[in-house]
Amino acid sequence: MEDLGSPERYFLWVKMKVCYSSDLHGEIQLYRQLFELVGDSSAEIVALGGDLLPSLRGGRYEHMVAEQSSFIRGFLLPFFERGLKTAHAKHILLIPGNWDVTYPDLFAKAIEGVVDLERKKFQFHGYDWIGYPFVPPTPFLPKDYEKMDDPDAPWPPQKNPSYIRSADSNYSVTPIDPYLFLKQRGTIQEDLNQLVMPDNYRKAIYILHSPPYGTRLDLVRGGQSVGSRSIRHFIETHQPLLTLHGHIHESPDISGDYLDRIGKTISINPGQSMRKPGGIIRLQAVTFEMENPEKAIIHTRFTKRG
Repeated sequence: MEDLGSPERYFLWVKMKVCYSSDLHGEIQLYRQLFELVGDSSAEIVALGGDLLPSLRGGRYEHMVAEQSSFIRGFLLPFFERGLKTAHAKHILLIPGNWDVTYPDLFAKAIEGVVDLERKKFQFHGYDWIGYPFVPPTPFLPKDYEKMDDPDAPWPPQKNPSYIRSADSNYSVTPIDPYLFLKQRGTIQEDLNQLVMPDNYRKAIYILHSPPYGTRLDLVRGGQSVGSRSIRHFIETHQPLLTLHGHIHESPDISGDYLDRIGKTISINPGQSMRKPGGIIRLQAVTFEMENPEKAIIHTRFTKRG
C-alpha cells in the first residue's frame, strides 16, 4: 500500500474544485458529459468511483475482458489524454468497481495526471485522497473486486460458477465457486484496518466504491440496504472529512438524497442512470470545493440542497 505523492504548498484562499462521478459503465455519452462539466466548473480534480468500463455489452461475461480492454485502448485512454490537455483538470483519480475486471490495463501506459488510487494515497494541496474498491458479495458473476464484508455479514445468493479474470495475459476468465473463493480471500474489515493512513483524517477524502450500510446512499429497489457494514464502522471510527461512493445506482432516487452524514463525515453517492429516454443518458455527478465539500456542492440532476 504505497504513498503516491508528497504534500504540495497551497494557499488558504485558493478553493480547489472537484468533479466526482461513478458507475459510467463505458457509456461514451456520460464520459463526454463529464468533461463538459469539468470544463464548465473549472474543476482541478476529476474523481471516478469505479465501474468505469463496459459491463456485458456483448451479452456474455466470457467476452467482457476483451471488450473492456478494447474500450480502454480505443476510447478511454485517448479521451483522458485529450481531456487533461483541454480541460482545467490537473488530475484524474481512479479506482475500479466490481465490474472493472480489466482495470489494471488502464495503467499499462503511464499518462501524466491519471492516478491509480486503488488502495493507495495521493496528496494534493494538503489533502489526502485514498481509494478502496472492494464491495460485499453481490449476485453478479464477476468476483475480482468482491470480498466478504466481515465474518458475520449476510450474503445474497451466489451464481455458481462465477468468474475472475485469468492470471495469464489472454483475454480469458476462470470459473470459480464463489462461496469457496470469497471465504478464502479475507474481508473488507481486514483490508480497511490495513489501508494506508492519511496524515490527518479531517483532511482525508476517501473514494470507496461501496457505500456505507444503513444510509441514504445504499438503498436498492424495495428499500433494502446493501452497503458495507465495515465501511460504515470505519467512517464512524475515523471520521474523515469526506467519503465518495457509487455502486448502488438507484439509491438517491429511492432515498431522495445523494448525501448523508455519519458523525462529522459527509458521505456522497451521486447515483447513476442507465435509462436512455430519447436515446440520451443524463450524467449524475457532483461538483464541490475540496476545502468545504458541503458548502457549494452541486448535483447535475438534484436541486440544490438546503
